[in-house]
Amino acid sequence: MGRNGGSDRILYFDAFNGVSGDMILGGLLDLGLPLEHLRRRLGSLRLEPYRLSARKIDRNGLSGTDFRVELEKGGHSHGRTPGQIYGVIEESRLEDPVKEMALSVFRRLARAEAAVHGESVEHVHFHEVGAVDAIVDIVGACIGFHYLGANRFFSSPLNLGSGTVTFSHGTWPVPAPATAHLVRGFPVVMGDVQAELTTPTGAAIVTSLAAPGTATPAWTLDRWGFGAGDRDLPGIPNMLRLVLGREAAGGRPSPEAAEGVRDEEVLVLEADIDDLDPEAIGYVMETALGQGALDVRCVPQQMKKGRPGHHLSVLCRPRDRDRMMGLIFRETTTLGIRGKTWRGWVLEREFREVETGYGTVRVKVGHFRGEPVTVWPEYEDLKRIAEKTRLPLKNLRLMAIRKASGTK
Repeated sequence: MGRNGGSDRILYFDAFNGVSGDMILGGLLDLGLPLEHLRRRLGSLRLEPYRLSARKIDRNGLSGTDFRVELEKGGHSHGRTPGQIYGVIEESRLEDPVKEMALSVFRRLARAEAAVHGESVEHVHFHEVGAVDAIVDIVGACIGFHYLGANRFFSSPLNLGSGTVTFSHGTWPVPAPATAHLVRGFPVVMGDVQAELTTPTGAAIVTSLAAPGTATPAWTLDRWGFGAGDRDLPGIPNMLRLVLGREAAGGRPSPEAAEGVRDEEVLVLEADIDDLDPEAIGYVMETALGQGALDVRCVPQQMKKGRPGHHLSVLCRPRDRDRMMGLIFRETTTLGIRGKTWRGWVLEREFREVETGYGTVRVKVGHFRGEPVTVWPEYEDLKRIAEKTRLPLKNLRLMAIRKASGTK
């Protein structure tokens, strides 16, 4: 987790000159994402050897960060299938929210590639977007969003550019076929610049996270950063601006909020389903979490006429209602959704990394009135160490809690 606890944070993609994966990462580094943190978290991905670099650069009077991914000397990057990429992400030590976000982006990319080439998602082969640099860009961006605490995303219209672009399938007019599919229904502009300004990787990240045509709420701007592209363009800086802020409060904070408890309104969406296969239900749950759901549950139940079925429940913020309803209607067979509004109280929280003597464990710490009241280690970290050392998982958990709490 980043340095911003559990507070809601808005990240705005100001794509006045397009967007790409490396521009997003450059902007995140410019916003304060430490390069070493990025290296450390990406290090848990099983990929060919590569190097990360970042440097300050000026373009047309604007200062930003130029981010690069380069294969080690003599290395070769190859394409992958969606399943191979999902495996790389799922087997990593990344935080669950980062995994869910990255998987959501790659699933959207897979559907776009499948639609463009007339193939099933299972048989799609990623070329450019399956290479090391694209995987690093997408997963690295999700690491940065998580570190900075960004959980609401908005975007300006995406500048696509014009002219032609050459890639593994030949030379095509801008936008490339996959990009064109990804930005369907999303506000775009096509200017006079003869270049591909929005790449499939950049389009997948933005359109997976930011709702199309959604106006930003009233919000306060904290800071911004610029991510540099890899070319000099006449008359306009090849930059992406990322703006980080918070939704403006509608009044004075409640006493609970002042003590570190966030008071919020949440929405519960429910649907009863009796004719959908289990794999599809799992996909809906993963996708909902990747698109901003606070929690998702699915429990078996007996339906009318004795048929077995499932009760799906999605907890989300009211502003995400339409997105979650659309997902449930598109991906399940239900004909109706019930909804109810609840009041929620959420502890401010942070993630810490503690050294147990057998390996590093991430620990979630919840604070109430300035005092840590909940300390809980990440299961995947404990499991990894337990399998390696043969120590009981319960003992490792206790050890990590004591380390995080400062007790013996």
